[in-house]
Amino acid sequence: KQKPGRAFPGTGLNSSLSLAVGSDPPTACCFSYTARKIPRNFVKDYYSTSSMCSQPGIVFITKRGRELCANPSESWVEEYVADLELN
Repeated sequence: KQKPGRAFPGTGLNSSLSLAVGSDPPTACCFSYTARKIPRNFVKDYYSTSSMCSQPGIVFITKRGRELCANPSESWVEEYVADLELN
């Protein structure tokens, strides 16, 4: 599941999402990941970053509309993605 991205400054959770320069349309890329597990009930949706990004990322969208980058190889991230796909 992949959606077009937008710029989003740091979130206080040590997560960074930015636009890839020169991409058309703009592509969201993660340059760092959240340092903590986000409570599952805060997350309403997600999307994967583009393969054009320097590192892979899953961007979780919270109920308050914040976007947080997470490491796709972490087990809790894999669980959340699987759960969101089912719902």
